[in-house]
Amino acid sequence: MHMRWPLRPWLTVVGGIYWLAMFIATHIPKVPQELVMPGGDKGMHFTAYAVLALILTTRQFWGAHWKWRTAAQIIVVVAVYGIVDELTQIPVGRHADVWDWLADVSGALFGLATAAGLRLLGPGRLQKNPGPTVPR
Repeated sequence: MHMRWPLRPWLTVVGGIYWLAMFIATHIPKVPQELVMPGGDKGMHFTAYAVLALILTTRQFWGAHWKWRTAAQIIVVVAVYGIVDELTQIPVGRHADVWDWLADVSGALFGLATAAGLRLLGPGRLQKNPGPTVPR
């Protein structure tokens, strides 16, 4: 039997708000000059998708058993969303960029790895159940 993590509903709300804010931010027709990063926006893509994957992974697994199949599904969902996000920017006058998408996926992998690493800190430190185990 799985223990329910009491903050899981809050992470659902936080994740939904964050995802909506991300969608809105990536669909602003003209990015304010103050937000443009030197050398491009790949760091923003990486960070935004790392946080998204971290929230989704934490929401899904904290207080529950780690399942690698579910972790892979999170990456697929975020990667597909990255494609949709890039393509839906075209109608608002922005452009789709495969390098942005690669930064999105790289960030998502980093976010998932961060969540897995935090779980490995050990039981009782960040959650009540032990972290992911390596299949034998």
